[in-house]
Amino acid sequence: MNLGTVIVGAIFIAIFMLPFIFMLSGRKKKEKQLKQSILAIANNHNCKISQQEICDEFAIGLDETLNQLFFFKKSTEKEIAQHVNLAEIKSCKVIKTEHSTGNKQDSVKLIDKLDLHFSFLDRKNPDISLAFYDSEENFGMDGEIQIIEKWSKIVNDRLKS
Repeated sequence: MNLGTVIVGAIFIAIFMLPFIFMLSGRKKKEKQLKQSILAIANNHNCKISQQEICDEFAIGLDETLNQLFFFKKSTEKEIAQHVNLAEIKSCKVIKTEHSTGNKQDSVKLIDKLDLHFSFLDRKNPDISLAFYDSEENFGMDGEIQIIEKWSKIVNDRLKS
């Protein structure tokens, strides 16, 4: 091979890789912003995040010492920051809103929303739902089912103790 072929090959590889590099750096930047946001919310409540999860659109974190849960979601239209004192919570459950499509034999269930729903010990307080996924805001799911199940288990384990 001559030097010209190597240079042309390297240029084509670089051109092919650039979109992936930009996508990866954009994702890392977004993750960093979500992490900073969840840490800032916790800091405003004099808490420190000891366990956290960052997804494409949201971040969730827990201060295990003070039993406080924090949630931050950023979409193109709005930002949502929520704080839940787990000492005031009676129950936590996953709410999956779905609809069926197709005929009776080939029916397929599609998920419209995934919420982590909290009910308070004091019935005067309205229930809180943390929206992990909404099909109207997101194009597709990226592990939200596994994440919401994991956090439901974490919270319910804390509520039992």
